[in-house]
Amino acid sequence: MRVIGREGLAGASLAEVAKEANTSKPAVLYHFGSREHLLHEVASMALGLYRGLLAPAEERGPTPQARAEAAIAKIFVPENRTLLACVHELVGLGMRDAAIAELMRASLEAVQKGPVSALGNLGSEEARAIARSLIMTVHGHVELWLCSDPADSKEYIESATRAALALLPAAASD
Repeated sequence: MRVIGREGLAGASLAEVAKEANTSKPAVLYHFGSREHLLHEVASMALGLYRGLLAPAEERGPTPQARAEAAIAKIFVPENRTLLACVHELVGLGMRDAAIAELMRASLEAVQKGPVSALGNLGSEEARAIARSLIMTVHGHVELWLCSDPADSKEYIESATRAALALLPAAASD
């Protein structure tokens, strides 16, 4: 994950992965069988960690804005940049690799369950559409943050929070 997050897919050679893992290229090949299988394992692990970042906030705030900002802020921490950069690279791979695309679809479905449940007073299709929009809005802010100075996270947190709250129906944001 660190190699993909740091070097991109093009730089994620088996030799570079072996170097990062402090082992040999034959050992990596023995364990994973191929670079493709290694990428699938990395995708599964990275998307699982990303789902954890996108999970509903445990924090309880006095207002919907405070709760949304707490949930979003935990994503935009410098320690997550490598994971987020890896997921960014995997999005591109998902356009070319059906197995990665399926992992991404399943991850999105899993992450949507929290917001859909929270929007239970709406119809299921409307709740799913809003949940998907919330997730994509936050992810879009993540993509832009990856192209900026890590210290600039505050403006992305505030912007993602405003955008997320704007998507919520008035009844859900009380």
